[in-house]
Amino acid sequence: MKTKSKSFLSKVRPVRHELEAWRRTRKHRDRIPDSLWKAMTELARVFGVSRVSQAMGVEYYGLKERVQGSEPVGRSSDNQAAFVELPMPAQTPQNEYLVELEDRLGAKMTLRLAPGSSAEVLALAQAFWRRQP
Repeated sequence: MKTKSKSFLSKVRPVRHELEAWRRTRKHRDRIPDSLWKAMTELARVFGVSRVSQAMGVEYYGLKERVQGSEPVGRSSDNQAAFVELPMPAQTPQNEYLVELEDRLGAKMTLRLAPGSSAEVLALAQAFWRRQP
């Protein structure tokens, strides 16, 4: 536990000092510079939003939004559906195709398709994602 605390403090201390220096020299209602937000979001990804927001004295939800908004490309947030395109093999030994969809709430849809019936998949998938839970 002490190792984690020392690591946390060694990473947070320089950013916190920079933030405190900015706060001493800022004008009333100035926004925190993007460079400081970037440093804090990187720390929050490693150590957690709550811990970093408390150490820095910034609002939890503001930091959380910035962390969620700065996710790496290719990774979807909980509120967005991810699309993965899979190429169809030229020759398949199977008699049917299986397509499974699952939303973030756990609702599932499974499609078993005969070869050549892939045109309906898009319409069915769109209907699944657009439905009201």
